[in-house]
Amino acid sequence: MVSLHVLVVSLALFVRILVGYQHHSGEDNYHGSKRAYGGDYEAQRHWMELTWHLPIGDWYWYDLQYWGLDYPPLTAYVSYVCGALSEWLVGPGTVALFKSRRYEGDPTHKAFMRATVWVLDALIYFPAVFFILKVLWQLKRQESSSTNEFLIAVLVALLQPSIILIDHGHFQYNTVALGLSLWSLFFIAHPSFFLSCIYGSVFFSLALNFKQMTLYYAPVIFAYLLGRCLAFNNGSKIPLWQQGLERFAALGGTVIITFVQLWWPFLLYGPRDNLSLVEDGSRNALRTMLQRGTHVLRRIFPLERGLFEGKVSNLWCALDTKPINIRDRIPADVQPLAALAATFLLMMPSCIALFLIGRASEQRKEAATRQHAADLKSLLWGCTSCAFAFFLASFQVHEKSILLALAPASLLVWEDVVFCDWMAVVATWTMWPLLVVDRLQLPYVCTLIIFATAITQLRTTPLLQTITMKPTDGDWVAWCWKILCQLSLAAMLVLHALEMVVPVPSHLPDLFPVLWSIGGCALCCLAWLRTVGSLLTEGRSALQKPKND
Repeated sequence: MVSLHVLVVSLALFVRILVGYQHHSGEDNYHGSKRAYGGDYEAQRHWMELTWHLPIGDWYWYDLQYWGLDYPPLTAYVSYVCGALSEWLVGPGTVALFKSRRYEGDPTHKAFMRATVWVLDALIYFPAVFFILKVLWQLKRQESSSTNEFLIAVLVALLQPSIILIDHGHFQYNTVALGLSLWSLFFIAHPSFFLSCIYGSVFFSLALNFKQMTLYYAPVIFAYLLGRCLAFNNGSKIPLWQQGLERFAALGGTVIITFVQLWWPFLLYGPRDNLSLVEDGSRNALRTMLQRGTHVLRRIFPLERGLFEGKVSNLWCALDTKPINIRDRIPADVQPLAALAATFLLMMPSCIALFLIGRASEQRKEAATRQHAADLKSLLWGCTSCAFAFFLASFQVHEKSILLALAPASLLVWEDVVFCDWMAVVATWTMWPLLVVDRLQLPYVCTLIIFATAITQLRTTPLLQTITMKPTDGDWVAWCWKILCQLSLAAMLVLHALEMVVPVPSHLPDLFPVLWSIGGCALCCLAWLRTVGSLLTEGRSALQKPKND
């Protein structure tokens, strides 16, 4: 059985290695635009360069015009370690300050850069996927179920095309943030003791400090934890208000301590000096710390960049086409507020449902394993829904942000295999314009075929066939959903065919990217509606169970 586990991990890594032989973002300064230079690959390499050579106080201030550091502190620390390894294992020239800019011709260095993503992926994301699916499988498994069914589901989750193409093709470290977020859900959903929520809050704080986009999950995680704080425990003699206050303080203290540990060097040390504020003895120490912290926050959340970038498949980009041109109709200073309001409206259903589920968690009299799986399933649906809300309506969204919705959705294969299968294709399809710029068309096709093969194998397992054939009161809803998915998949193929055979009009150079944006937005809206429907069902079940016990 161990050999099967090794085989699954080896296959997932092998596909990643093959994709790693393809182009990365900005390779040979190719961007499809003469004005562009570099890409995420050069940005990550440059961050290794600057963190390894410069004092920590300079990290967020150094040459901001050339890929200045704009990710949270944990990414900076990881870049520092990778920079040290690059110098020791490959050579000083790979991270030489300033002189190593646009260093990409050395195949050994490229292999090193790719290997850093493989290793972090295998150490953080792989185990999180494995343990979460293990818990969910325990909820669904039958006496005749075999471990092979579980391992095929793990393989399907690890072969998500869009995650592989972005991290191992385009080049990013998304699976570190996604893995830390999944670990936080694994611990937060544990019903037996509240201490697990403390562990989960540490993991989520680390995720936030690795990539700021994990804020997409924050509202639903906060709502669930608030519900757990206010959960009525029949066996406790402590008043509910006191229990809630103690739990909230414990969670808040954990988050604050984690953030302070990661952020304090950037508050104490500023650019072009190595003196801490304590050593300097400045009377304006607090104001200086605030200024430094504000600068780092502005680097991480650059509101001046605009409502969206590129041809992302969200509401703002889709509505910015003629004759609407919404960016011209909303003043620039009002756009962040408009995005905030729209995002708030879209995320409210998931937050309310997760609050109710969290509050009812300790009232249920189920086995710990089943309750853990039930709450974990609800959190995955909630994170998927909330991530879609942010992707569709929030400010400064990138094409790659859809991965935040995909990661939790990919683990719900035993709840709705049609949705998981469809979501994987949609997420990859929406990034086609970006992948064309990166010259990753061949890996795009190959990874989709590999994923389709794996998901087809999973559909033939006895457990999944039993689940999908099980009659329910909402069979007509499932039937309509299946038809919609099939029609949308056909539409995606048609648009690919049209792009190959229809010449682009000279007066509409962005015709197909715009069509991709509008079509992708419609599909993401459909996916958001699906997650809201599932969460309403989950929330209703959570409220009914305590009454039935």
